[in-house]
Amino acid sequence: MAIQFRPLGKVSNIIQATGLEMSYAYDDLVFADNSVFIIRFSDKSDSEIHLYFNVDCELIEKKRLEKIIRNEANNEKLTLLTVGDFSLQQIEGKEEISIVFQ
Repeated sequence: MAIQFRPLGKVSNIIQATGLEMSYAYDDLVFADNSVFIIRFSDKSDSEIHLYFNVDCELIEKKRLEKIIRNEANNEKLTLLTVGDFSLQQIEGKEEISIVFQ
């Protein structure tokens, strides 16, 4: 099984350009502070990333952040696809959350 390269440093730079910090990274997902947005690495290309916004993110803030993220992704030579939204749901009876992509 081949290990897939994930440009985590580049994604961290992109998130920091928004004024937020990378709060958590797991497998192909990178979370910004307070789960405002998630960046998901593509399985198809090392230079492609997917952007999902939290459903609770206000439209004006979403547009502002997306513009910054898109510009920084371009600077980092990454292709950004704005894919959709997500929500976080507590799994009943467990100390776990589920990510629901929409």
